[in-house]
Amino acid sequence: MNIVIIGTLDTKSVEVEFMCEHVTRAGHTPLVIDPGSSGQPASAADIPRAQVALAAGQALEQLQATQDKAYIQNQMTQGLVNVVNDLYAQGQVQGVIAVGGGQGTAIATAAMRELPVGVPKVMVSTVACGKTPFGPYVGTKDVTMIHSVADINGLNAITRRIIAQATAAVCAMAEVELPPQEIRKLVAITQAGVTTPGVMAIKEQLESAGLDVIAFHCNGIGGQAMEELMREGKISGVIDFSPHEITDMLYGGLMPALPGRMRVAGQLGIPQVVAPGCADVRLHEWMENFPADLRERPYVRHTPTHTHFRTTAQEMGAVAHYVAESLNAGRGPRGVIVPLRGFSMQNRAGRPLYDEKANIAFVETLERELSNAVKLVQVDAHINDQAFADATVKFFFQLLAVVWRK
Repeated sequence: MNIVIIGTLDTKSVEVEFMCEHVTRAGHTPLVIDPGSSGQPASAADIPRAQVALAAGQALEQLQATQDKAYIQNQMTQGLVNVVNDLYAQGQVQGVIAVGGGQGTAIATAAMRELPVGVPKVMVSTVACGKTPFGPYVGTKDVTMIHSVADINGLNAITRRIIAQATAAVCAMAEVELPPQEIRKLVAITQAGVTTPGVMAIKEQLESAGLDVIAFHCNGIGGQAMEELMREGKISGVIDFSPHEITDMLYGGLMPALPGRMRVAGQLGIPQVVAPGCADVRLHEWMENFPADLRERPYVRHTPTHTHFRTTAQEMGAVAHYVAESLNAGRGPRGVIVPLRGFSMQNRAGRPLYDEKANIAFVETLERELSNAVKLVQVDAHINDQAFADATVKFFFQLLAVVWRK
């Protein structure tokens, strides 16, 4: 198996050579790529930096002559992405590992994010720590970030062990073979902690019916990952049960969707059911003194750092407008199912976030704005009730049958 090793060989040659030794010792073939653009490489690469630069359309000397650091880094990143994509298409990438600081991490993980889920990806980085957001590096892919603890500047008692373990990890990942399994249709469902009982009840019924179920947390990244897998043809249907990230996108919450969320299934004609799970709260970081607009409304401190604030009737109308607009633009079997007794754990009669007026505003907006091509089902139940799970599964199978009959 080929294990791709990414490192700038003017500053990380010692570490890269050390990783090569461990890959070889594990019985695999190291394939070194150098995406560096300054200094002189201290060792040879299988794919040197000059070749990486050409993969982006320019000679390395031409790039260096610009003396524009940001431009050079962008070009070398694109070159690396192109090189890794080509190698993968040729079947030459069974795993990839990189070591680097801030720039090295940004460059290497850009290439890792281009690889499909399931290809082992390990990044040993100085920035893999709690003070740095992982999102720009990990994106929607299964990138393993390992904190180097110390700066990556040669080998010592600490970094030698960390890098050796990271190399052993990527080799072991590449060696994993799963027994053949029955190929079943894969259904995606979005989930929040406050909609988990409903999701679990639906998942059990779908799996009993012979479907595989993959759940995505409604944290912004989850929705992106789900829709990427739709585009790759890996998902046969979606129950967007907990589209909380729509609310955060509209109202500046902590876990927003990207613009265009909820459009992909309709573009592809994938059966799509949408429910308003956890769309009834705005997620904000806990603080002692919230802005007046938030301070005046009901809230629940969900975790020590995260707070759920109840949406107003106007805000729920705006969320429903977004849902209607997104589904109206689609094609294929699609619809919305609404639990009339509340959309999340704390949005139930007698609970802190129950607001019947706001809940009704969501329904009334859908009634006005959904096109005739989009079905609307209303259920006299709470989103986490078994009755609502039963109704959702029934509705989903009605939509799925339309596709299966073709």
